[in-house]
Amino acid sequence: MAPEDTKAPFLRIPWIARQITKPNVVCAAPNCRTPKADLEDSLLAETLKTPRTVRSSIYFYTRPPDSQDHIPEVSIVMTMGDGMNGHPDTLHGGITAMMIDEGCGIYQNVNREREHLLRVKRGLAEGELPPGGESSYTGELKVRYERPIRTPGAVVVRARRVKREGRKEWILAEVRQAVGGGEDEDGEEVVCARGEALFIVPRGGGKIKL
Repeated sequence: MAPEDTKAPFLRIPWIARQITKPNVVCAAPNCRTPKADLEDSLLAETLKTPRTVRSSIYFYTRPPDSQDHIPEVSIVMTMGDGMNGHPDTLHGGITAMMIDEGCGIYQNVNREREHLLRVKRGLAEGELPPGGESSYTGELKVRYERPIRTPGAVVVRARRVKREGRKEWILAEVRQAVGGGEDEDGEEVVCARGEALFIVPRGGGKIKL
């Protein structure tokens, strides 16, 4: 199965299909799956974009009213092959941590875009996308592993904000998988890992210069 960052692969997985087909749910492909000239995001846009690694990925959320400044929760779904195992049929714990880190980053990007569009509607900004250059970096990431993640299979990473103070933002995330069914079958959704992350925007915005 070739990588396909659309809803199509997830509509074949009942426990995910039920979530992404609910009324007022927005789905899109994450920007980190698009290759870039400066090689930003090359981990998920190139290295882990194969039939045996992260086959497909999209994010989704429930569209909030215009009066609400941020999206409370963003979910990132991924289908995986068997090329990222640590133990037989089991995802490597480092990849689980990466999923939490990326899920939190996607949550931030989605909300950054929403905040910009609301500013445009209020006549305070221009353009379809927020000005380029602002980035946040992981300052701290704590992961608690609850149970193994089966491969091949699919997971949902749910990310939500705890608080934001100035240049710092704290985000919680859970990695969930359905157990009791096959790769594309139904089952009970359980928490496999939990993460707590602190993200920091560099002074003056922009990217850190090495």
